[in-house]
Amino acid sequence: MHSMIEAGTKAPVLTVSQLTNLIRDCLEDEFDSVFVVGEISNAKIYPSGHWYFSLKDQEATLPCVCFKNSAQSIKFKLEDGLMVVARGKLSVYPPRGAYQMIATSLEPVGIGEWQLAFEQLKKKLEEEGLTNPERKRPIPILPRKVGVVTSPAGAALRDILSALGRRNKTVSVLISPAKVQGEGSPEEIALAIKALEERDDIDVIIVARGGGSIEDLWSFNTEIVARAVANSRIPVVSGVGHETDITICDLVADLRAPTPTAAAELVARGERELLDKWHYLTQRLSSLVEDRLSLAERELHRLSPINALSRYEGRLELSLANVQRNRQKLDTAIDRLLSRQEHELIKLTERLRDLGPGNVLSRGFSILRGLTGNVVTDVGSLKSGDKVQAVFKRGRLNLTVDSIDEDTTYDQ
Repeated sequence: MHSMIEAGTKAPVLTVSQLTNLIRDCLEDEFDSVFVVGEISNAKIYPSGHWYFSLKDQEATLPCVCFKNSAQSIKFKLEDGLMVVARGKLSVYPPRGAYQMIATSLEPVGIGEWQLAFEQLKKKLEEEGLTNPERKRPIPILPRKVGVVTSPAGAALRDILSALGRRNKTVSVLISPAKVQGEGSPEEIALAIKALEERDDIDVIIVARGGGSIEDLWSFNTEIVARAVANSRIPVVSGVGHETDITICDLVADLRAPTPTAAAELVARGERELLDKWHYLTQRLSSLVEDRLSLAERELHRLSPINALSRYEGRLELSLANVQRNRQKLDTAIDRLLSRQEHELIKLTERLRDLGPGNVLSRGFSILRGLTGNVVTDVGSLKSGDKVQAVFKRGRLNLTVDSIDEDTTYDQ
């Protein structure tokens, strides 16, 4: 550090570094442990593991840094918009001459740190589709060998072995041991799942742990375990905690069981299910056969010659009665038609007789015809000396025209 320089006055002259260090010492001594609440903005996580962000309210902004060793103990992910309480000290960053807060811990406002971390990872996996029911695979009905990932010293393993032996004595078990809580346990669980995946004789995997607090179960809420379960080529049953405990492992597994014992019972249910299914199908088949026989008996009775003849005899009598009625209706209609036609014929005959030439001649009239046979109706068609013929009711008279009088007209 450079020494202070006198400048002709009693006040010392400081370098920028000296003044900055003095300010930093003052800030760190005065604000060595403070709690600040604010909204996170401009959050950045660098490959080094350090977190850089700002805390802000409506009137001010405070730059912050959380170094890797402190950030590793924080369960949730740094996100813009989160309201948190930061604990740490104030300091100065000399290269920029700006004051900042060095945060050693962060607590979310309104929700616990563990719950926030759970919700963040759940949302991330949901967006990737890893919790969709459509991707869940069925559990084998009769597994030959079951892989179990759990602590060999825990009660969960004893419960699983007891349930498997009780439900299905033919299934074999391969234990892939792993720590189920504490530092390094998520990595051990993921490696234990991977070890079972590398075998070709495992039909289903049970990942299990007994009950405990959210901190005790936290290994099963980590991303490394979630992805190991979701990416397993072998179907996975999750039996973590008690019935009310829900973990990320439960959400991505192919089947969630409320307890380790229930997980074993679900895996070994195949033998019992097949027996129950056999009894059900036997009863169902017997019922169907009885129904078919009853139906066939009714159909046979319906198709017997005596019953069929009786039914058709009644139908035949009904048809004959209908034919007789229709025949009577037809005869009546024909009689009426013939009567009307006969009456009409008589009328037309009488009218024809009235209008015929014979009737006219019988009243004293005659018909005058020319030599060509045409009826003469106008004397204008004749001339003196023409030969005509008068036709009477009896006989004909040949005449010669002597004279013609065209002025006489006969109208009636």
